[in-house]
Amino acid sequence: MLETKARAQGGSIVVTLPAEKGTTVFPGKKYLVSYGEDGTIVLVPKIEDPFANVTEGAFYETDVWGDMPAVGKEM
Repeated sequence: MLETKARAQGGSIVVTLPAEKGTTVFPGKKYLVSYGEDGTIVLVPKIEDPFANVTEGAFYETDVWGDMPAVGKEM
């Protein structure tokens, strides 16, 4: 298990992550940070908005249940 130490730098806390072969943390990449109640810190890679350049109706699905009659209290 790797070990690191947090330090203060200006108004921030800095945690240096040791380089490890096969790591998925890259310099310059943006991450969302989540602090858990138990002290865990989770880094989630930030992705571009997948819906930013989508044409209207691109994810529309037809109503396959439209022709099915109601048989109980579904209404």
